[in-house]
Amino acid sequence: MSSRQYDLVVFGATGYTGKLTAEHITTNLPTDLKWALAGRSASKLEAVAAECKSLNPDRSQPGKR
Repeated sequence: MSSRQYDLVVFGATGYTGKLTAEHITTNLPTDLKWALAGRSASKLEAVAAECKSLNPDRSQPGKR
């Protein structure tokens, strides 16, 4: 059993590549994946998380770090 809080953390999630990575995770990886978004701007992270939720509302949403 792992003591990690998240299976995957996307650093720089508010940048171009980070957003594409978050979208890919949202639409293609298993829905039970525990993942998080990390970046310098809380408001931008909220926007990326909201977009992920709109792409796949049934999956667990990312945490924000």
